[in-house]
Amino acid sequence: MEPIVLASGSLQRKEYFKLLGLPFKIMSPLIEETNNDNLPARDFAMAMAKKKIEKVIETLSGKLPLWVFAADTIISFNNRVFGKSLSREEAGATLKMLSGNEHEVITACALLNGRTNTIDCKPVSTQVTFSALAVGDVEWYLDSGEWQGVAGAYRIQGLGGCLISKIVGSYSNVVGLPIHEFYEMLKANGYLYR
Repeated sequence: MEPIVLASGSLQRKEYFKLLGLPFKIMSPLIEETNNDNLPARDFAMAMAKKKIEKVIETLSGKLPLWVFAADTIISFNNRVFGKSLSREEAGATLKMLSGNEHEVITACALLNGRTNTIDCKPVSTQVTFSALAVGDVEWYLDSGEWQGVAGAYRIQGLGGCLISKIVGSYSNVVGLPIHEFYEMLKANGYLYR
């Protein structure tokens, strides 16, 4: 199989690539992840995933690699997009808002096919419901530090799973890479079985 440039610093995405036995090289592009244009959540996630691919191509001085994959995971609640919290206070406020409510986790997957010079980009959605959190629950979770560097200030695959009462849809999507949809994307673009 041909190597894929993984445009992400996510440990979870790296682990899924290893699980699938995909040869890959990590290039973690630095982009500004703010929704200045007030795009709807799905559109914003897709724009960020594509922007990561564009940044990788720019870093490679315009040399188009055969394959580049990027993903962007966001939380959507009450028509508001939640990315990564920048402080403990912001994370606490996010967790309090999500407490007792259902929100949507959206991961946009984008794959550059260098043979066709096209980017295939699809959003995947999962509904997640938080339990009603007491102040002690929020403080306990904030003390864990898991809120750092993740959309919505929680990690479902860690202690954050204690806060969640229900999910409808792809678990791996909430982790950061909807593995079934990613696999189907690779097949549709002619990557697998070469």
